[in-house]
Amino acid sequence: MRELPLDDLPKHSPWSARLLGLDDWDGESYGGTGVSWYDGAYGGLLELASENPEFDFRDVKRSAHHHTQESPVAISERESLYLADIDEKLDRQEAALVAAFDGVLSGEETVVALGCGWGHELGVLADAYPDCEFVGGEPSENGVALARELFGDRDRIRVEPFDFREDSWEILDCDDFGVADSEVVVFTQGSLTALPSAREVVTETLVDHLDRVREGVHLEHVFELNPEDTLLGQLRRSYIRERGYNDDLLASLRDADAIDVTETTYDVVGGNPLHPLSEVHWRPA
Repeated sequence: MRELPLDDLPKHSPWSARLLGLDDWDGESYGGTGVSWYDGAYGGLLELASENPEFDFRDVKRSAHHHTQESPVAISERESLYLADIDEKLDRQEAALVAAFDGVLSGEETVVALGCGWGHELGVLADAYPDCEFVGGEPSENGVALARELFGDRDRIRVEPFDFREDSWEILDCDDFGVADSEVVVFTQGSLTALPSAREVVTETLVDHLDRVREGVHLEHVFELNPEDTLLGQLRRSYIRERGYNDDLLASLRDADAIDVTETTYDVVGGNPLHPLSEVHWRPA
């Protein structure tokens, strides 16, 4: 991995030109944000897994990334840009995920991952924390199907249908999902990004389930943490606006009287350097 000057970013990402209006682009061809788009993408991965029964969850992840990208790729860490091989990028993303739970999980907890996709993060965490249980919720039918295909033989991982837009989250209410007799840690990674606003989810749904939750951990693209006084920060803010992602996750958590935000860490890793993951921890107040 080697450092990438900001001036050289346009050589490795088309987004600088797009954000400056120098290059037209079709948002739908780049990738959507709705459940139907993800269902189609996960359907392709489900076919990949079915055609390669020897693949585990990491094989599926790496095969998909090698199919869509060529090394080296631009990534970010702690507001610095780098060029890295695809496998190194994925290794660093996994390391950031595991590190986010350092000091959070001691054993016997249940991690409930909301909007878990096809469950890759659940597999990573289950390997790193063998004494914990992992429950994922996902709105995409193909995401649930792929997770069950890959983790069906693992007792500590299960994935169920779930939708952020529901008034009540059965995945946290229902004892059938195995969360009744253990401390629950709520987790999201990138799943809140595509919501036009996070405020309703936080203030009207999440807070209604805090009696079941010990702690919250998010690895999300947090608009408010992007600096307004740096060029990179301005590009990142513009990227979020251009893609139609939400800009109020951190404010929503901080404004909720029942939630106490205990820690934020900006840009722990960015597989897309203009859309990095930041780490947010909270506890019920």
